[in-house]
Amino acid sequence: MENLIIRKADKSEIEIALNLLKNAALWLNERGIDYWQNWICPTDLFIDWIKEGFEFQQFYFVQNDLGVIGMFRLQWSDEKFWGVQDIEAGYIHSFTIDSNYHGLGLGRFILSKIEDICKSKDKKYLRLDCGLEVTRLCKYYEDYGFVSVRDISVHIYQLRLYEKELN
Repeated sequence: MENLIIRKADKSEIEIALNLLKNAALWLNERGIDYWQNWICPTDLFIDWIKEGFEFQQFYFVQNDLGVIGMFRLQWSDEKFWGVQDIEAGYIHSFTIDSNYHGLGLGRFILSKIEDICKSKDKKYLRLDCGLEVTRLCKYYEDYGFVSVRDISVHIYQLRLYEKELN
């Protein structure tokens, strides 16, 4: 993964994030997967959620020599999805990679870097959610070492919550 940089996103780069999410939604749609479709034409509710993440400096971009090719949002609490938690954890949202880079091991590389960030902040777990209907992605996270905790409903989505214990 040479020439890859993971950096905090700047507040002025919200459009890049929205484009990454839209492109991911279109890619899923082309494959008949009804997930993230709200990002094709997001409502104010969803845009405000992204703006909030930028305001709190929670977004990171993954970039190579050609520009930004992926992103994720990393939070230190997530009451909306997980409720109040006593255990220190990092929470991933909006994890996406440009489809031109699928299949190259980039997702695992980024996840390992996210783990490093969490460990440096003394977090015990890394947590995320995944749409139940995106079975291949659920399996991907399970193969990486995430364990299913429970299923929830948020907005229109049926989600599975996953966590991975950090050593």
